[in-house]
Amino acid sequence: MRDSPETSVHMFEGTHENPELIWNDEAREKVSSSIQELKDQFYTTQRNDHSAIWSLPQDYNTIYSNVQGEIVVGGVFLRLFVANPGWVLRKPKEFFLDIVDSFVELSSLPSPPTEELELVTTAIVVFLEAQPLMADQVPTFGHIPKLILLLKSNNDNVVSSTMRIVHQLAKSAVCINSLAAVDSVNGMKLAMKKSRLVTPLACEALNSMFNEPNDELISQALSCDLIPYLLTLLGSPLEFIPNPSGTKAHIVKALKSMTRSLALGDKVSAILDQSRVWSEFKDQRHDLFITHTNTVGYLTAGTPGVAGYLTQGKSKTLPDVPPPADVIHQENPNQL
Repeated sequence: MRDSPETSVHMFEGTHENPELIWNDEAREKVSSSIQELKDQFYTTQRNDHSAIWSLPQDYNTIYSNVQGEIVVGGVFLRLFVANPGWVLRKPKEFFLDIVDSFVELSSLPSPPTEELELVTTAIVVFLEAQPLMADQVPTFGHIPKLILLLKSNNDNVVSSTMRIVHQLAKSAVCINSLAAVDSVNGMKLAMKKSRLVTPLACEALNSMFNEPNDELISQALSCDLIPYLLTLLGSPLEFIPNPSGTKAHIVKALKSMTRSLALGDKVSAILDQSRVWSEFKDQRHDLFITHTNTVGYLTAGTPGVAGYLTQGKSKTLPDVPPPADVIHQENPNQL
């Protein structure tokens, strides 16, 4: 208001709805009435004490009926933010810290409210998708150990919500280094065993994590028998997830990344070499397993004894002779 009174007046008289402001006739009337009441109170006080100095009461709060029921974190309306994640927040770092705090607090409740947990989780995910570099700030918040602990929760909603966040954090090299400092690999394995539907996100996150050279993560994988578990997934149909071939592609890539470790790669390879399933998958072009449609590139049970090969769909038999040449009829000008 001090820098641009004219703009402030236009905003005051207008109607706005964005992730950081819901302002309409009802809100404007509420604020106007509240200011009028504060003015009258101070007028009475100043008449009795000319040296009185006005200050906003510490417990002052204007209640807007039109925003009741909205979930607000760090001054941001989460419903509107999820609908518009590209909105440029005034204080993105503060908002991110507040919302991760809110997630940890919600998830630690005996019975977290499902809808609120879903909204907070989605807000974190879309925020990181819009501003991926902000993930590098999470280790400084001290939240990595708390998130990994939540992966071991007995609440399926908490496990799946936490995995969605860890999946985003695994795209950050800074976060991966922090994940290596805690029991993250075992936490992700336990999450997959408890809630099978998180398997695709977990496998993709593990692929990202092992793609970064970090022997501590591989040591964790060896300690918690992650490799045999991944091989079991690789050899199963994974009918409970929508894109089993894509998940298997991430598993293959993760296992191959582990074998490249100079310190522990031989131990990983020794386990893989004993697996019949691995011998069927290791030489395939696993990048083809990831599909973008429902009809291309899926793994099939295929020929007995040969697992995981791509099929070409139905074939058509071509004729042995060429098709007859088209006959071009020309009009006789004498017949015109």
